[in-house]
Amino acid sequence: MNEYTLKRLNAAFRFVLEMLALVALFLLGLGLSDSFIIQLTLAVALPLLAMIVWGAFVAPKATRRLEDPARLAVESGVWLAGALAFGLAVSWIVAMLFALAVIISLTLMFYWGQRGI
Repeated sequence: MNEYTLKRLNAAFRFVLEMLALVALFLLGLGLSDSFIIQLTLAVALPLLAMIVWGAFVAPKATRRLEDPARLAVESGVWLAGALAFGLAVSWIVAMLFALAVIISLTLMFYWGQRGI
């Protein structure tokens, strides 16, 4: 595979990781209460909050996109929330694997100069 293909695969992998973070927050919301109404509210609110933050400050088309290192800090907060949510809702092994995947993807983004996407 050429470098262009690997860069595109890393961008796609990053998108998958973003979706997994939202899934983790959804699962965490479902497990935070015994009340169905509270479960449903949190299961929707937690990923929605992450989407709002990501969309406003991190996404390539964000209206208020931050520059690094501020963008990296906000982004890392969302990644950390996803990893913690996996740990609390699923298992700490899944959380560690998710965190490792995020670190690999971020490392490759810096290496290939993909922070602008």
